[in-house]
Amino acid sequence: MWYLTVTLGRGRTTGGIIPEEKAAEVRGWIENYHKLKDHIEKISEINRELLRRERVQERKRKRKG
Repeated sequence: MWYLTVTLGRGRTTGGIIPEEKAAEVRGWIENYHKLKDHIEKISEINRELLRRERVQERKRKRKG
């Protein structure tokens, strides 16, 4: 028998018992969650870089104009 704990936010957790026959499936769900989280972080990094480049270009335009 396994127990899954999920953190919902600061100081908030929930969980439940996972039957042995479902453990591999639940591990797959957790792995998918981590992959999705990694992809979202990469997208966020790209967006931050695009915003930084936009600010640099705006400063250059202001200096010229």
